[in-house]
Parts: sequence; structure tokens; C-alpha cells
Amino acid sequence: MQKKNKSENKKKTTNKASGIGFALWVVAALFILILFILNQNIIANNLKATGFFNKTGLKTPEFVEKAEEPETIQAERKNEVEPIGPVEIDLNSTVEKTTRTASPVKAQNETAKKQQQETIEVAKEKETAPKTEKAKAETRTEKKETVVKKEVSVATQTTKTMKLKLFFMTINSNGTVARKESVREMKKSDSPLVDAIHAVIAGPNATEEKAGCRTLVSNGTKLIGASVKNGIATLNFSGEFEFNEYGIEGLRGQLQQLVYTATAFPTVEGVQFLVDGEKKEYLGQEGVWIGTPLGRNSF
Repeated sequence: MQKKNKSENKKKTTNKASGIGFALWVVAALFILILFILNQNIIANNLKATGFFNKTGLKTPEFVEKAEEPETIQAERKNEVEPIGPVEIDLNSTVEKTTRTASPVKAQNETAKKQQQETIEVAKEKETAPKTEKAKAETRTEKKETVVKKEVSVATQTTKTMKLKLFFMTINSNGTVARKESVREMKKSDSPLVDAIHAVIAGPNATEEKAGCRTLVSNGTKLIGASVKNGIATLNFSGEFEFNEYGIEGLRGQLQQLVYTATAFPTVEGVQFLVDGEKKEYLGQEGVWIGTPLGRNSF
């Protein structure tokens, strides 16, 4: 009887220990699950940045593809160039070229000086012995080298480039639309913001198209003017900007593309949209709000 009681007590102790162990495993699993939920975006961004699933040959989960970088990281990765000055730019106007002409009196003085100089040079040539062919050849070589150096210098100046962040849209396998960043090297100019907006309107290049990029900006849209003041970029578009063939999703997509592209510049925090120079509260018949400046947190 005593042996039987001991056996039952031992069995109860074993079951109790197993129950406690199982409970601890459940608590640990719940703790890990809570940590994952709280840090899901950070974990997804790390997996996306390191290309973990691509390296292992596995399919990238949807939540990793859609993972957005934290605002602190996005702020660190803004464009290195300033957008433009706080002056409205009329893109339809032509650049005025000024031609300076000398006065008749000044022209006569210059002609007299030139003739006098030529007379002095002729006199010097008569007094000095003619240069040898070798000396002439050396002079010609030096002149050629000087011309080549100047050409190289000019070419270097005209081929300066800048890297700008452009934002397009992609359509995922499940039919959802997502934003996609592209860094494009472009010719350096005095108005990088205008260049970036033009590039977004024109759409992705061949390399960006292969990566699945596309633009949702309405066909025929033109940028009429752009300015930046107190952290707000004012973009003035033609009337085509109001009508999008993809409906309300297309309107939201084009706004998101332009806002993210503009706010990629360090001094731009939001975008105020104008249509044909007028400030409107809603865009299109569907009524997407544009009455106040839009920022990245608007989407």
C-alpha cells in the first residue's frame, strides 16, 4: 500500500513538473510573439535591407516587401542638394540672352590700338632673326596641349552630375499598389526639384521599368512653376493634373509620388499643390484633399 502511494505521488510530481515546463514554454512563446509584433517593422526592414530571402532562395513575404523605413532613416537618406530658391519659376518662358555691343567711339579706339600694335610687331620681326623650324614645332605643340587641356576642363565642368531620389509605384502580385524609391543620376542644375518632378512625370527609365516601376501621374500633366519657402514646396501643374485614368487610386498615387520626391530634399517638409495657378481644396471628381500642404504622413 505504501509503495502504491509513493508511486502515485511520484507520478503526480512528474505531471506537475511537466505542466510547469509547458506553461513556461507557452509564456516564452507569447513573449517572443509580443516582441515580434512590437518590432515587426524593424525586423521586416532588416530582412528587406539584407536581402535575406533572396540570398536563401526563398520567396519574400508580402509584409517584408511592403515594409516602410522609419522616418528617422528616411530623413538620413534625403538628397544632398538643395531644391531651388524661393522664387517662382515660369517653365514656359524663354531665357533672355543679352548681347553687348561696343560704342562706335570705343570701336575706333580699339582699331587704332590694334593697328599700332601690328606696326610694332612688324618692326620687331625685322629686328629679330626668324625662329627655327624646331622652335616653331615646339610652339605649335605647346598650343595644342593648351587647347586639349582647356577642352578637358570644359568637358569636366559640363558633365557634373547629381543623384536624386525619385518615387514611382509598383503593382504587386496580389494586385496591390506600393511606392518604390529609385535613385537616378542626373545632370547637375540650379533647380534639382524641377528636374526631379519632370522625371517623375515622364516616368521610369528602362532600368527602373525592369524593376517594376511605373508612374501614375496623369497623362499630359505639365509643371508650370515651382518654389520653396519655409519648408513648403509649391508645385503648380496644368489642368490635366486633375483627371487620372486610374480614378481615385491613381490620384492618390500621383500625389504620393510627387510628395515623396519633393520631400526627399532636406529643406522640404510638405507640398502645396496648385492647378493652373489656383489653390483648390479637392483634386478631381472623387475629391482627394489638396487644400493644405501634404507631407509623407498624409498617406
